[in-house]
Amino acid sequence: MYSLIAIFTGAGFGALLRWFLGMKLNSFYPSLPLGTLGANLLGGYMIGLAIAFFSNNTSLSPEWRLLIITGFLGGLTTFSTFSAEMVVLIQEQKLTTLFIGLALHVGGSLIMTLLGLATFSLLTHKRIA
Repeated sequence: MYSLIAIFTGAGFGALLRWFLGMKLNSFYPSLPLGTLGANLLGGYMIGLAIAFFSNNTSLSPEWRLLIITGFLGGLTTFSTFSAEMVVLIQEQKLTTLFIGLALHVGGSLIMTLLGLATFSLLTHKRIA
């Protein structure tokens, strides 16, 4: 039961942050909504930190991992919205913007995850396996 509460709570807060980012950032460049990109990049960075943190703190209750990674970061990041936005670019034949968006979302999220892992390692002086 605590697992479900942790996921539900985390997902709600993650989704609220994603909505807030969309409200504040999407109007700046409508062809490539920056709120979605920001949510995915922030989520990538935070999941790197979280994976490193939880792998070094195995005594924590599993509900904490569910709250942060499955719930909050699952609610924050959004593959479905990203996919829908990329399909619109295909339909509008904005292929340059499409490829830029693909590179920023996918490549950027991977880079941000690596940066999150590296940040944890630098701050704690612990190597992440």
